Amino acid sequence: MIKILLDSTYILLSFGIKVKGISDDHIVRLREAYLQGQIKFYCLTIVWIEIIGKVCKESERLGVDVHDILRVAIKSLLESGFYQWIAPNAEAVKLAFELRMLGHKDIIDNLLYATSITEDMVFLTMDEEFKEFLRRNGFNTENIMNHEQLLEKLKS
Repeated sequence: MIKILLDSTYILLSFGIKVKGISDDHIVRLREAYLQGQIKFYCLTIVWIEIIGKVCKESERLGVDVHDILRVAIKSLLESGFYQWIAPNAEAVKLAFELRMLGHKDIIDNLLYATSITEDMVFLTMDEEFKEFLRRNGFNTENIMNHEQLLEKLKS
């Protein structure tokens, strides 16, 4: 079983927010992989800071009342058992500090990457700029994938 740490982009889908590059077919295939026991999804508790901001911003932009979907989405995310919620450990926090001091200002991404490294997880993200920052600074990026790369890996 592959442990997958989700970037907030993938969590937005639970709120009905469409994400460019992620199709319904991708979602179905990821769900099937989970149900078949190939993967397990993990979320970092700190991503709520991003999720709340992004969901509110998107609902305002679209003029949509999200109150009805909030209850269902939050319950699904926290109580369904589909996602395991974790916190970064001390080693991950230290690595996140290092990434920030090297110039990467997105602290949530820093914590996500650092946790994926310290917990031996695949970091599922579409953030190619962050991946390039890590490469330029000599960090291992073999564990960073987007959903298409993960689905391809699961085929083999």
